[in-house]
Amino acid sequence: MNREIECERTLLVQADFDGELDAATAAALIAHERECAECRRARGQLVRSRALLRAAPRYAAPAAVRAAIARRLPKNETAAEGSAPNEAHRRELADAEDLAEAAGRASGADARRGGDSSRAPRAARPARSARLAWVSALAAAAALVAALLLPRSPDVGPQLVANHLRAMQLDSHLIDVVSSDHHTVKPWFAGKVAFAPVVKEIDGYILKGGRVDIVNGAAAAVLVYQAGRHVIDVYMWPASAGIGTLRPTTQIEGFNLQHWQESGLTLWCISDTSADELDRFAQRWRQ
Repeated sequence: MNREIECERTLLVQADFDGELDAATAAALIAHERECAECRRARGQLVRSRALLRAAPRYAAPAAVRAAIARRLPKNETAAEGSAPNEAHRRELADAEDLAEAAGRASGADARRGGDSSRAPRAARPARSARLAWVSALAAAAALVAALLLPRSPDVGPQLVANHLRAMQLDSHLIDVVSSDHHTVKPWFAGKVAFAPVVKEIDGYILKGGRVDIVNGAAAAVLVYQAGRHVIDVYMWPASAGIGTLRPTTQIEGFNLQHWQESGLTLWCISDTSADELDRFAQRWRQ
């Protein structure tokens, strides 16, 4: 097979980009990409596509669409469950009629001025139905666009495990700036990430340096600490970025993870050290 033309592993590139691969498979794929131009191009296209989607403008939904959606949302689950089907249907019809009447108020006024006021509402009903259908279609289209364009917030745990394992296997990527002095490491991130990372020197743990990594398509600052024979990576990015979900302390593929927020940042630490040791590290960091 000519890898410059196609490669059957390009589908795995998409899965790795979405954080769906286990750590071992992700590491093997990265090794494969060093020799496969097709897979490197595929990853580059994914990165560019995500950047373009996130940069796409957002448009506010019309007031009529927001009102229609709000009316269709149940006031509370108990009321929704206790309503009979025919009653719910009657409520929907009433809401639709209200929406159509509001949307067609101007045209209805014109109709009343041009003829018998008692006959104008009947004449306006076909137009109201058409407008209601248009509003429903617009709401469906808006929901579809939102689902396609809005950034997802997957569980970032598997991504961090894959990134950590990849860095451990590629010495050249484990540390981009080598220093145990936070006064050296912190300024190094300027211009490389769009925020000011927190850099700490922690008793009992050696700051080895830092690097920039990609999490869910966005740049994250990573600090590297030595804990005996183990390496602890501390990832951080702005809490407002909405990158990934915040799940409890967990273990994935033999790696322990913890997360918290401070100074407007979301922080994750990951290591193959014991859960107790990682907990001590996290406590000292927060202190």
